[in-house]
Amino acid sequence: MQTRDTKGTVEVDGDIYHWELRRQPRPTTGGQWEGVAVTLRLQDFKREAIVQFPPPVRPNGRPDVEKQFVNTDHVRNAVASAIEAGWNPTSRGKAVVFDVDAEGR
Repeated sequence: MQTRDTKGTVEVDGDIYHWELRRQPRPTTGGQWEGVAVTLRLQDFKREAIVQFPPPVRPNGRPDVEKQFVNTDHVRNAVASAIEAGWNPTSRGKAVVFDVDAEGR
């Protein structure tokens, strides 16, 4: 489900995770682009994971510079992927960054 919201919650395995849009697609050096980034946090805990989605591409192969919606199904997938990759949302420490595919896997 796509939403215009910049933050919300998703449920994964019975736990509530808060997500917040951290960055819209933007250009980087050398004509490259970064995609949407979303911050994840387990309810009542502070340890964050930042998941970076690939930049959206238009059918002609050029980067889509329009403001992107957040797909909560993809955020839910990203939570599971980050945990599988080693993120422990109940631990303490700095935010960890994960790159995921367009579907959050």
